[in-house]
Amino acid sequence: MELGAYRWKAPVGYLDEYVKSFRERKIIGSLCASCGRVYVPPREICARCFTETAEKVEVSQYGEVLAFLVSPPLEKGKVVIAGIDAVQAGFLKEGEQIILAMVRFEGTSSSLVLPLINTEPEKVRVGMKVKAVWAEECKGKLADLIGVEPAFEVIYK
Repeated sequence: MELGAYRWKAPVGYLDEYVKSFRERKIIGSLCASCGRVYVPPREICARCFTETAEKVEVSQYGEVLAFLVSPPLEKGKVVIAGIDAVQAGFLKEGEQIILAMVRFEGTSSSLVLPLINTEPEKVRVGMKVKAVWAEECKGKLADLIGVEPAFEVIYK
C-alpha cells in the first residue's frame, strides 16, 4: 500500500510578515476579499473560492479547541528530538504529559496545532476557550508563540 502526502508550500518570504508580527505579540492572517475567510497562518490562495488573499489582518488572541491529543507520561529515552533525549536534556520532565490542541482563533477559518499548557489533561475539552501564550521576550520567531492556555477557569460538576 502506498501512502500519499500533502505538502503546502508558501512562496519564499510569504510567511515572514506572519513570523515577524510575533515580535509585537500579534497573530496575522490573510483575508480573502472575495468570501471574507481569514486564514492563519496566511495562505496565498483562498481554499474556498480560489482567489488570491493578499490582504493581511490581525486576528484575536483567543480561540477554541477543536480537537486535542494527550501524550502518555514521558519516559527517559522515549522522546528523542534531533538526536537529543528531551527528558535527559531537561526540555521535558519525566512523567509529564504533553497536550497538543487544534485551535481556531476567533474570526478565522483555519486552525493551528499548538501546545496547550497551564492545565491538566483531564480538564481539557473540545470547545474550551483558550488564549495565546507568548514568550517573555519575543524576537519575531516561530518559537515566540509558545502555545495556548485556558482563557477562563472552567468548573465541571
